[in-house]
Amino acid sequence: MGFPFETATWDGVEGAFYMGAGGQMPLIYTLIGAALCVLALWAGNRKEHKLYGDYH
Repeated sequence: MGFPFETATWDGVEGAFYMGAGGQMPLIYTLIGAALCVLALWAGNRKEHKLYGDYH
């Protein structure tokens, strides 16, 4: 394997470094990820309150 370039620097490289740069997909993926995190926090908090209520 090894480094894909002749030198280990980014000197002279112009343009996007990944596919989708400058488009809307990074924003959409970020919003989807944030929504999933909020959903996981909400569901976990709901379950903790339900379990805590059973013991006290």
